[in-house]
Amino acid sequence: MKNIYFIQIIILFAISFQSCSSCNTNHKKNNKDSAFEKGKVISKVVCKKNITQSYALYIPLNYSEDKKSPIVYAFDSHGKGLLPVELFKDEAEKYGYIIVGSNNSKNGTPWNVTSEIYDTLYNDTHNRFAIDDNRIYTAGFSGGSRVASTLAITKGGINSVIGCGAGFGTQEQPQQKFGYFGIAGNEDMNLTEMIALDSALEKSGYIHYLEIFDGKHEWPPKSVVSDAFLWLEMNTMKNKQKTVNDTLIKNTFGRWNNEYKILSERGKNYDAFILCEKIINYFDGLADVSSLKTDLSKLKTSPSVIKVINHLKEIAKKETELQSYFINAMNVQTAEWWKIQIGIINQKIKSIQDNEEKLMYKRVLNYLSLAAYMNASGALNAGQYDQAAKFNIIYALVDPENPEHSYISATLSMKKGEQLEAIVSLRNAAELGFSEADRFESDTVMSPLKQNEKYFKILESFKNNANKKE
Repeated sequence: MKNIYFIQIIILFAISFQSCSSCNTNHKKNNKDSAFEKGKVISKVVCKKNITQSYALYIPLNYSEDKKSPIVYAFDSHGKGLLPVELFKDEAEKYGYIIVGSNNSKNGTPWNVTSEIYDTLYNDTHNRFAIDDNRIYTAGFSGGSRVASTLAITKGGINSVIGCGAGFGTQEQPQQKFGYFGIAGNEDMNLTEMIALDSALEKSGYIHYLEIFDGKHEWPPKSVVSDAFLWLEMNTMKNKQKTVNDTLIKNTFGRWNNEYKILSERGKNYDAFILCEKIINYFDGLADVSSLKTDLSKLKTSPSVIKVINHLKEIAKKETELQSYFINAMNVQTAEWWKIQIGIINQKIKSIQDNEEKLMYKRVLNYLSLAAYMNASGALNAGQYDQAAKFNIIYALVDPENPEHSYISATLSMKKGEQLEAIVSLRNAAELGFSEADRFESDTVMSPLKQNEKYFKILESFKNNANKKE
């Protein structure tokens, strides 16, 4: 069988992670340390043996030290552990999961440091809580998704991964197979990567599923999170790691089956095809899906379904070609050229009637946004200020509503000693919604501005933006 780790999947940037040393040692639980309030999100739990490490935490109301519970270790690309914990808490409460969100793991963290972060989380939670080692899960978004999968691949001992917005972070051979629930927005620049990964997992016999939602490169909505946890639960029952919940199976299977019948009756064959596949994936082995398998075989050969599948393949091919074309132009074309090209793409997004092609052009823009940001940041860190300014102009053209390009402009101005220009850029960042007040306060490049009263007004505006998001 062809191994998926030798299949080339186009990934824009390699994000720095690290393998994690084995943590399979049994730990004695300290009851005094497990007295956290149940049913409440705790934003920061400091690890006992490493006070520089912390995590956000949710413990379900039905948690008991007398019964081992499943746990999800979640990783946000920017080290905001509270985000996945808040997002997952409702499903955690429904099914009895402990949720842990690292406050330290983030994009760019060296591999050995991420290893220590996971080891610390693992040891700290195992000392505090009663954890079912057969039901350890990882989850993550973007770079955090690559962390989550890399842990499962390099360490073993992880039941399943919820990977959002990015695929695997390594091509190493896995110690053991694991379940993989992939998630991507239909405007996510990594969608084609996630589709390719899903196909590779199918060929390699992995338990897997890919859910695509209406959205960009972002953590998924709660409805998708609900599907992800339901998938984990169904597989746990199939593996006899949990008592079969007949009521849950009957109600969900019945509801989805009715939705499938409605789509079929309305002649929406491709949508019916997708839902039919989903029902079989979730419930095969738990409910009678024999008639659905027969339907699926017929739908696969349906001219209308084949037409959509072929069209999506053409779109994917065109998307890859455009990515390659524009990434090669990043270093050689002028700002004026980019202005014209971005204008053409935006006009196509407005005028094209084909929704799939429209979404493809949106993904191309999101791809270029990340490419321009990475190039600008890299040049800035290398002290190549002219190059950084050029890439940042492209960034602003591609993603004008993103406040990050204004913050980069402010950084460039400060590097050049141009404080007045920096203040203008910071005000622009605030108007665009920049909300990382802590980052601004700790940014040593911005420290000279603290002598200026305008600094504190800008800081206040960043804090106000953060409050609006809550």
